[in-house]
Parts: sequence; structure tokens; C-alpha cells
Amino acid sequence: MNRGSEYAMRILVSGATATMREIASSPDRGMYADWLGVLTTPQTGNRLCSLPYPWAADNAAFSAPDDDKFWRLCIDSWNMDRHHPPMWVAVPDVVADHRATRRLFDDWTSHWRYEIGRIPFPLSFVLQDGCTAGEVPWDEIEAVFVGGTTKFKLRESEPLIREAKIQQKLVHIGRVNTLQRLRFAFDVGADTVDGTSFSMFPKTYIPPAVQYLRRLSKSPTLF
Repeated sequence: MNRGSEYAMRILVSGATATMREIASSPDRGMYADWLGVLTTPQTGNRLCSLPYPWAADNAAFSAPDDDKFWRLCIDSWNMDRHHPPMWVAVPDVVADHRATRRLFDDWTSHWRYEIGRIPFPLSFVLQDGCTAGEVPWDEIEAVFVGGTTKFKLRESEPLIREAKIQQKLVHIGRVNTLQRLRFAFDVGADTVDGTSFSMFPKTYIPPAVQYLRRLSKSPTLF
């Protein structure tokens, strides 16, 4: 598939609100507009939609899972439905365990339907080790989040990413902290990525990463 010249992969930044706000109001904001977004997690505690970027919500299962905080984040995300809704909310998962992740997905979606009567926002299913295309709940989601071990992410996820594109779902890849990982994500057609380097050291890592993506976008490849 040829991505063409319109392909722009966004880096979703968790936290770093001051730097992101500074970029959004700077004279150079236009060069960043298509390449940045916000990733909200239960742990950051940042006010939703405080920045003029597309945004999504992670469940923070990799770092510090907390169902109560995630539930509050879900309520906040639901309340943004008419104002500035998220691209997706990542349903809780278990790192490197697809079967446990699928059980959690079914539990949470059943809970939302029971408590609210519907799924109140677009969902992302987290791809973990052991997942196959036939086991992804495509009809219930708008995106997939590529998690799992490094081996799974870099060596085993590409067939799932290709199927997600066929299914017209968004693709997010987590733990992207180097230019090499950015290139991998770009080449497989990811729509968004995140990494702790952009959140912890935004002024150091965001400008060169965006410049790199802008250069890549001028010479699209086949994937």
C-alpha cells in the first residue's frame, strides 16, 4: 500500500503540558500541528482537552494500573463527547498476555453496557503477545494499541497492523523512544505513537523527532 504524500504520524505526548502549550502558541506551531497529540493517562491527572491537539486516553497498565483512576478518566472522557472527544480510550490490558487482555476487554465492555447502556467512547484494543487477527474484536473498536514485549512489537505485530489497516482502524504503537523506533512505526503505517522520552524530556526529544518525521513524509515508502 502506498501511503502517499498526505501521511502524517502523530507523537502523542503524556504530560509535558507546559512545553506542549508553549509549542501550541509559538510562531512555529504550524510545523508541529500535524505531528503532535496528547496522551492522557490515569496517573498524569492533567485536565482533559487543555491543549488544542487530538488526544487519546491510555489505561497505564504497563506502568501502574489503577482501575479506580481509570474509571474516573473514562467518566471525564465521556463528558467530552460533544466538545472534543478522544480518538480512542485504551481498554485495560495485561502486559504480554493476550488471553488475559481479551478477558479484561470483555469484562470492561460488559460493565460499560450494564452501567451506562452503551460504549460511551471509541475503544482501542491492546495487542499483546499471543494475539492473532482472528481474536481481535474488530467490530467493537476504532483502534489497536500495539503493546507487548519488544519481540512481539518489532517482529510479530506487523500482520496485525496490516489487518487493522484493512479493517480501517487506527494504529497506535507504544514505547517509541528512538528514531529507529519512529522509523519502524512510520514504515508499518502507524497513525500515532508515544514514548516516555517525549514526556520526560520534551524540549530535547520532540523537535528533532518532528523534523525527522517531516523528512520521512517527503519520501514515502511502500508497506
